[in-house]
Formats: sequence, structure tokens, C-alpha cells
Amino acid sequence: LERRKHPRRGGQNLSERYQRLEKSLREKSALAQGLERQRLQPITESEPMTTIVDAVARPVKTFRGFVIPEEPQPPESDECCMSGCAICVYDLYQESLDNYKDALKSLRASLSALDIPQSEWPESIRENAGQAAPQRKSVTLSAFEEMERRLAEKHAAE
Repeated sequence: LERRKHPRRGGQNLSERYQRLEKSLREKSALAQGLERQRLQPITESEPMTTIVDAVARPVKTFRGFVIPEEPQPPESDECCMSGCAICVYDLYQESLDNYKDALKSLRASLSALDIPQSEWPESIRENAGQAAPQRKSVTLSAFEEMERRLAEKHAAE
């Protein structure tokens, strides 16, 4: 009866299914053996631990052993849908900017504690680097903040 209703539906080719299952079992077995070999292999301290993220990530800039934080890039104007999402790209950008400023403040404090003169610091982390060129807020960010303010006022009024 089912074949009359759905003529295209047919049974599986069992020999192909068997081959797929066999291949899957062999791959799982090989993976398990590889994991067991890794587990039994002693870990040496001289080998640095690397991850896939490390291989893909940009090179880290350092100064006298301290990692220089990378300034986050502002989102493009087309990345925000302006719908008041719970997780907005501008909120994420503001959070990463705050984290960047905290990391920069911590780095400056560490360098000052070591009595390293600011003239030797990289240009990007000097105290006066931020005041030299005041950044303009983007029009999109201003519009977004205005919309967020109006939404907050509307919710407060309710």
C-alpha cells in the first residue's frame, strides 16, 4: 500500500548501507587508536601547546614581554539591523572597547611600575596617543545610541 502512495520511496540498497557502516566503524576504530597513542605518549615541557586558533590568529605584538592589546575595529554601518537586538554589534563593540581600555590601562601601569620611560613605549600605548587624534563618532553609532535612549525612555514610561 505504501508503495502505491509513494512510488518514489523505496527501500535502501543494503549493500551500500553495509559499506557505509563498515567505513564508519573503521574510521571510528582508527580515531580511537590515534587517541590512545596520544594519551600514552609522554608530554614534554619543551613542546609549546598549540591550538587551531593559535595557527589562525594574527601575530601578537609584545613590548618587553608584555602583550600589547589590539584595538577593536568598529562595526561597519551595514552590520547593524537597528532592530534593538538583545545582542547588538554596537554593544559588543562597546564591550570590547572597554576591555581594550582596561587592558591598556593595566599595561601602562605595569610599564610605569618598571620605570620604563614613555618615550620608549610603542606609539599605540602612550598616554597621549588617544588625545592626539580625537575620534569622531560614526553617524550610525550616534543614531543607534539615540534609538536605544528613546527605547529606554519608552520602557521607563510604561
